[in-house]
Amino acid sequence: MNVDPARELRAAPSRARFARLLGMHVVEREWRASGEQVAGVWLGRLPEGWFVFHDVPIGERGATIEQVVIGPGGVFTITTKSLAGSIRVNPRSIVHDGHRTSLLAKASSEARRAGSVLSGAVGREVEVRGLLAILADEWIVRQLPTDVYVGGPRIVKHWMLQQPPVLRSSDVIVVAAAASRPGTWTARPDGEGPLASVSLLPTRASTRFPPAP
Repeated sequence: MNVDPARELRAAPSRARFARLLGMHVVEREWRASGEQVAGVWLGRLPEGWFVFHDVPIGERGATIEQVVIGPGGVFTITTKSLAGSIRVNPRSIVHDGHRTSLLAKASSEARRAGSVLSGAVGREVEVRGLLAILADEWIVRQLPTDVYVGGPRIVKHWMLQQPPVLRSSDVIVVAAAASRPGTWTARPDGEGPLASVSLLPTRASTRFPPAP
């Protein structure tokens, strides 16, 4: 049976949409820093034709991708951090107060993993770009990495929306529909199906996956 991706997205439950109409914002997990809470706010205000998926569970070890964004400019995974002190951005590392972090490697890894998962789901290659949005007291940028775009949240959002169109509207719908299916992200490597059932809270512009139990 052929499935219409656009109809599939429209027909999905929409509790998050009702929350927005009531002036509410779906609360991030309590352990998240304020910078990560901010991400859910500014990512929820994207132009028509963009889709946001929050707290996407991937694999069987409880890992999540904070945000997956799909629109005409491409497909992006976003990691947001709020860090006190200074950060230094190098081509291959992010240094926080003199200590090298794993932020860049994690953002790059998540983008590759999301690209592999979505490519398998839609049956053709889906390129995913990693974005790293950081709130920090002081920035020192030696050179930006080539595979992950790094900046403050507003700068990251502006950069993402300014990317030249690489996906037709029909392609955006197909990829977003695949991203909205729980089994896309939690399928076993051997293809035997989803590891666990996941309830979605999709809307036209924003979809949130619930926290893992």
